[in-house]
Amino acid sequence: MEEVIRKYSDMVYRIALTRCRVVENAEDIFQEVFLKFSEKNPKFDSEEHEKAWFIRVTINLTKNLKHSAWSQRTVTLDENMIFEKKEEQDIFSSVCQLPQNYRTVVYLLYYEGYKVKEISELMKKSEGTIKSWLFRAREILREKIEGGIGDE
Repeated sequence: MEEVIRKYSDMVYRIALTRCRVVENAEDIFQEVFLKFSEKNPKFDSEEHEKAWFIRVTINLTKNLKHSAWSQRTVTLDENMIFEKKEEQDIFSSVCQLPQNYRTVVYLLYYEGYKVKEISELMKKSEGTIKSWLFRAREILREKIEGGIGDE
């Protein structure tokens, strides 16, 4: 169990944080994902299947949290993760400001290295939808980054 937690902890936490944007909620999701893993003790065909299971469970739990009565009455805080370079911090902060689905696909593509087809399978959406979300997310990020450069 410790090896699995060490292997997937960063990924699970970052996906949870990018989707719910509240550190405490991300920590709760993190714990719940590994609790589900412990309870169900699933068997996987491959390491990729195992990784996909953790991503899918994390996404599902953040959806459940978003629709809960509790989360509809809370306000998100802008929590920042620590990065080695300020540019990485600024980009990640911009990604976190995107709508939830855009944040998720950008994170999975650029931070986890998934392909569009794999993301569509993980999120149970068509490849066209994933491509549209990526296109829109990139446009928003481009405007924010170019706008930020012009302001300086």
